[in-house]
Amino acid sequence: MLFQIFLPILKRKKYLTITLVSAILMAALSYYLTIVNVAFHSFSILLQMDGPLFTSVSFGLSLAISALFGIYIALLVFRRDLIKDSKNPKAIISGVGGTVASILGSGCPTCGAPLFAFFGAPLALMSLPLQGLEIKILSVLLMLLSVYLLAKSIEKKLNC
Repeated sequence: MLFQIFLPILKRKKYLTITLVSAILMAALSYYLTIVNVAFHSFSILLQMDGPLFTSVSFGLSLAISALFGIYIALLVFRRDLIKDSKNPKAIISGVGGTVASILGSGCPTCGAPLFAFFGAPLALMSLPLQGLEIKILSVLLMLLSVYLLAKSIEKKLNC
């Protein structure tokens, strides 16, 4: 059902371009935060720090976040083009939450440690069973929710 809503939208050149550009920019930001900022421009240092399994899962989740972010932005622009005056606050709030979580979860788990300090738990990442991948999993879930809510909003507007 969800694919029936956004696949025809993404077949349009304008929205496909928006999707690709947004996804590439998000992937570039994730790459920068992971490789350039954390591992000093070296993929081998990242592998030594995190291990091959953690690194591959982390990159896979980052790619999923980037793709979902691109789809979300394209759907948001389509909805804005469809109706200028009303907005679905749940979809926008979850989209912003997913985007913020994905940006914060882009780097290594050590980069997220200062964020937990704001909530009074600076060593919280050590207690997590997946060593910080939970942040990326949460961001994927939030982005899926935001795409779903936005697609449902578009479907309601198209059916009216």
